[in-house]
Amino acid sequence: MSADIKKFYEVGKELGLTKKEITKIMIFDNSKHAYLWRFLLIVFMLLIIIGWFNSLIFLTRQINENVYPSGTLYSTVKLKDFKKKFQVI
Repeated sequence: MSADIKKFYEVGKELGLTKKEITKIMIFDNSKHAYLWRFLLIVFMLLIIIGWFNSLIFLTRQINENVYPSGTLYSTVKLKDFKKKFQVI
């Protein structure tokens, strides 16, 4: 791959192009909507990064969340309490 890039630079030099022009041709598309595609790529990558950070924060919050809210007492319901409730009087 690096040999191909060196050949592109050599051919560009033979044609009389500067290093900046060769890089522009190789890296950026000369099409009509080149800026649009670059902008969309940047937005897409930012969305992926933001989504990854949000999911990381959400998962760590779920892991650290307590079962009982602070200040509440634990449940003291026992099985015999249900037996008393369903007895026919």
